[in-house]
Amino acid sequence: MMTSERALILAPKGRDGSLAASLLKEVGRDALPCTSFAELLLRLIEGAGVAIIAIEALQHTDLKPLTAWIEQQPPWSDFPFVILTHRIGSPEQNPMLLRLQAMVGNVIFLDRPFHPSSLINVVDNSLRGRRRQYQARKYLQELREGEERLETALMAGRMGSWSLDIQSGVLDVSPQGKANFGRSEDAPFTYEDLLASIVPEDRGRMQHAITLSSTEGSDYAVEFRITWPDGSQHWIDARARIVHDREGQPSAMVGVTSNITDRKTADAERDRLLRELAIERERTQASLLGERALSGLLLTSVPAGIVGYDKDLRVTIWNPVMERLFGLTSASARGRPLADLIADGEAAKILPRLQDALNGIAGPIELIDLTTEAAGRLTLESQHAPLRGGDGAIVGGAAFFRDITERRQVEEQLRHAQKMETIGQLTGGVAHDFNNLLAAVQGNLELLRKRLPDDPQLLRFVDGALQGATRGASLTARLLAFARKQELKPIPTDLAQLLEGMRGLIERSIGPMVSVHFDLQADLPSARVDANQLELAILNLAVNARDAMPDGGDLTVTLAGRNGTEAGLRGEFLLVSVSDTGTGMDAQTLESAIEPFFSTKELGKGTGLGLSMVHGLAIQLGGKLKLKSTLGHGTTAELWLPASTAAALKPVTEEVVVTTATPSRILVVDDDVLIAMNTVDLIEDLGHSALEANSGKMALEILASETPLDAMITDFAMPGMNGVELASKARELRPNLPILLASGYAELPNGTELELPRLGKPFMQKDLAAKLSQLLQR
Repeated sequence: MMTSERALILAPKGRDGSLAASLLKEVGRDALPCTSFAELLLRLIEGAGVAIIAIEALQHTDLKPLTAWIEQQPPWSDFPFVILTHRIGSPEQNPMLLRLQAMVGNVIFLDRPFHPSSLINVVDNSLRGRRRQYQARKYLQELREGEERLETALMAGRMGSWSLDIQSGVLDVSPQGKANFGRSEDAPFTYEDLLASIVPEDRGRMQHAITLSSTEGSDYAVEFRITWPDGSQHWIDARARIVHDREGQPSAMVGVTSNITDRKTADAERDRLLRELAIERERTQASLLGERALSGLLLTSVPAGIVGYDKDLRVTIWNPVMERLFGLTSASARGRPLADLIADGEAAKILPRLQDALNGIAGPIELIDLTTEAAGRLTLESQHAPLRGGDGAIVGGAAFFRDITERRQVEEQLRHAQKMETIGQLTGGVAHDFNNLLAAVQGNLELLRKRLPDDPQLLRFVDGALQGATRGASLTARLLAFARKQELKPIPTDLAQLLEGMRGLIERSIGPMVSVHFDLQADLPSARVDANQLELAILNLAVNARDAMPDGGDLTVTLAGRNGTEAGLRGEFLLVSVSDTGTGMDAQTLESAIEPFFSTKELGKGTGLGLSMVHGLAIQLGGKLKLKSTLGHGTTAELWLPASTAAALKPVTEEVVVTTATPSRILVVDDDVLIAMNTVDLIEDLGHSALEANSGKMALEILASETPLDAMITDFAMPGMNGVELASKARELRPNLPILLASGYAELPNGTELELPRLGKPFMQKDLAAKLSQLLQR
């Protein structure tokens, strides 16, 4: 094992040290006893996950080396200590413990004599906390590496970073940023120095851009000329964004600068050549006609909106793309102010850019969101540039608009899909861990119920707890349904018969205030579904409909055959619709309805998982969930389920006869010690004997020994080696050993050919007895 996971033990007197080491090793923890305080310090330096120290080992000992080691820990580290005391009270009652706690820091006091499970729990909790510290160290390292990569990228691009505190006016500039302004790395450079270096003609425009960004929150992007200390003139491109404080107020501007003198020089030379070329073209009418023909070709063939305007900001050019986007012909647009043609309040944003173009400034690319009668809601990229005449003088400006609406929608869909995938993975992991907890709760409650005296009140308490655990299992099933990790067993099913059989259940579930109507088309093909999961989904939809009709109403369940193209699917489908006459949903609520944990119900009256579960089930079955709703006019939930060419089958429930078999020896494998102990107790209560292993490696050691075994029960999701991998290796050692796979969800690796009987977690003792009876009979 890694030294970072081991537990160091210093208890030189008595049997506490050897006892603690033995207990930890029995449950698979790496434990190393130390004979002296000096050896403990040496092992701490080598690496450890927790230190267990008897308090008498600290008395009359110079603790300065230990406190020095604690103080020298890196920022991410807070090493845990477990101090073994002996009936000397809590830190609040005992000043010595209080001083020790202040000196050591991360310490847990464990009074002796201790129960073995108490020591194991304390050590496991400390190791889990230590692993989180290692994870924090990893994150800090990745953050530092990211900062180094960013700094390297900025240096490679000769870009300098800077930040300006809006309240104090304090400017912080990187060495490359100072170099862009002709300063050395160690030279002072304040905001006043920056302003003084800007050419007076550009200073006002630069300050106006900063004011606009700090007040309106828009991105800061401006180009200006500066004078270096040596008198040479240069061009700077400065870009930044506003950073807000916790109250949402602008606190700083953070951005980059780059020296664009070479580019500006090249642009000036290009403009000079273009002017000379324009003068040359004007010398002959033929050249002028050719230019007009070329301009017309560009205006009609370029897939972007192009607008020309004069010095009064009135439209002179309005190409076909602009006609399509805004629904205005060129004739109706020409002569009108361009700002008046841009709706949705974007005129105020565009006017400064139009004026910049007339001042000879080519503006940056900006995004505009607006609604037009011709194209609806649009997202456009806009950019402005000056237009010059033959003599080089500015005669107007040009604006370019590119429609990126579809691209933005695709990006938003991708972000939403990534978010849903992340939440699905997180939900599946939480549900799996919750299943393990429920397994322990249910098993121990069952054993407790058998051993309680015949007291009705005590039995009622236990039955209530069991019912709560069962409801928790139902919630876990919903979580797994959303995460698409539950095991479905789809078979060809007669949906009309299934729905008709649910009529009484639905009526009882939604109460007498709602009238239930069924409209089921006859002679339909079967659908390939998991009947149990589908019944749960339809019941969820019915209960949601009931909650949307607090004053009563009508609930209608319909079944019909449909072609999948109506819902964007391929093939033949059966459509199950659940409609209500309730409050309905607005467009915004409808869009979020199937998101996990989204609920319009009061806190505590809904998990927000009902529609997510139905959605996950429909997708798994190869279908789709569609919601239609109008505020005040009810909601319709449509379940599109693929049709099957096979005849409908009735779900077969395998009757298992539990026989009183000869007591057997069962190997129980589970990395969760609590679950393993509970499973062992349930097996022994059935009259068998059990042997426990907390990892695949430990199980293989037992299998490779001469220990007699009649069967093995293993968890699936275990670190290092999962249950299927363990079963495969177990078959090599003991080919005829019966193996049972127990897990919250059976998500087998792709390509595995090993078929194993399975027991779903959480399970009751009767389920375990039935599976064991099957397993041992084989």
